[in-house]
Amino acid sequence: MLNNLKHYTMSKFKINIVAGPLWSNDEAQKIGGRIAAAHLGKFTGQWSTIVEGQMSVIEVEYDTEPSGSTEYKLNVLAGPIWSTEDAKEVCPAICASYGGTWTGAWSTVVEGKMSVCECLFKF
Repeated sequence: MLNNLKHYTMSKFKINIVAGPLWSNDEAQKIGGRIAAAHLGKFTGQWSTIVEGQMSVIEVEYDTEPSGSTEYKLNVLAGPIWSTEDAKEVCPAICASYGGTWTGAWSTVVEGKMSVCECLFKF
């Protein structure tokens, strides 16, 4: 029976996420985990300042396949989307950039300026 079980190797990848100005390693270590969690990732402990006194980034690690039994949907900003055909091209990548998958739903929140894509997240 054990021979019938499939074993999957889950890969990981890392990205940098904007974290506002971070003034010290202590501050980065203190809030990095919360920022990463807000993006459904894990803070690696690495960070850097990209614009002195104005902007820092933290390194966040993700599994290639979202896993978990809890799901939720969230609208994420996508810039202007002009049509459903445009959404079909833009939204899958936008949702993937947050570690989610596009549900097929989108809406305009500010005419001609900003739309949102509805993304499904698992954790």
